[in-house]
Amino acid sequence: MVSSLYTAASGMIAEERRLDVVSNNLANIDTPGFKREGITFSNYLYYYGLVPGSAQSSQYFSEGSLPFVSQNSIAFPDEHYFDFSAGSLKPTDNPLDVAIDGRGFFVVRTPYGDMFTRNGSFKLGTDGVLRTSNGYEVLGRVTPNSPPEPIVVNPNQPLEITADGWVVQNGNRIFKLEIRDFNGDYNKSLEAFGYNLFRFKDPNSKGFLVDNPSLLVGYVETSNADVVREMVSLVNCLRHYEACQKAVQVTFEDVTGRTVNDVGAVG
Repeated sequence: MVSSLYTAASGMIAEERRLDVVSNNLANIDTPGFKREGITFSNYLYYYGLVPGSAQSSQYFSEGSLPFVSQNSIAFPDEHYFDFSAGSLKPTDNPLDVAIDGRGFFVVRTPYGDMFTRNGSFKLGTDGVLRTSNGYEVLGRVTPNSPPEPIVVNPNQPLEITADGWVVQNGNRIFKLEIRDFNGDYNKSLEAFGYNLFRFKDPNSKGFLVDNPSLLVGYVETSNADVVREMVSLVNCLRHYEACQKAVQVTFEDVTGRTVNDVGAVG
């Protein structure tokens, strides 16, 4: 009886976590370069790397805080991941909007270090600094061997960004956009920071510079979250949550009723 109560309660917690993820995806449907988030779950033992029925798992449960719960009955959040597939390209006719055609990320400077984003909706400040829509400095290089630095130009003169990543003013190449990539699955290299930014999981990992990027100027990459898919997930989350909530209620009422009857019988 207690086991079923824990099982239903863990189901409610799991759906709350899933609901947070789905809600965030829906909130960023119109955010350029946004990458859809997902979450997976495993049972209590697999979450801690244990095998159900093994001596190790039996010892763990006998010493743990939930000794009466079936070893396979509790759902735990196992992994948050991101779908890094490219979103569709939306024309804006803004010369400072840039979309990456293929792999890679723009590099921006924040108070917390350099971060990565697919959001190429840039703007030029009155101080001549090229920034993201959130105000972070966009990085570039003067030469291939120079360190990346914030892109600063004359704010009173026309600015052009070329398809191969050069920032051009008065016909002169001033900076080349810093675009970096990583081998394999991005989920193994990057973690979400917030504000549509990602950072390294391993501080010692730097990825590699994309020497010849392919950019589409006057376009932005849209969010890859699909509103229909997320709404379906939202409805499913709510239904599952209500079912688990009902199970908790029924189980609790059953346990309470038995307790009252047992006390009455003893009296």
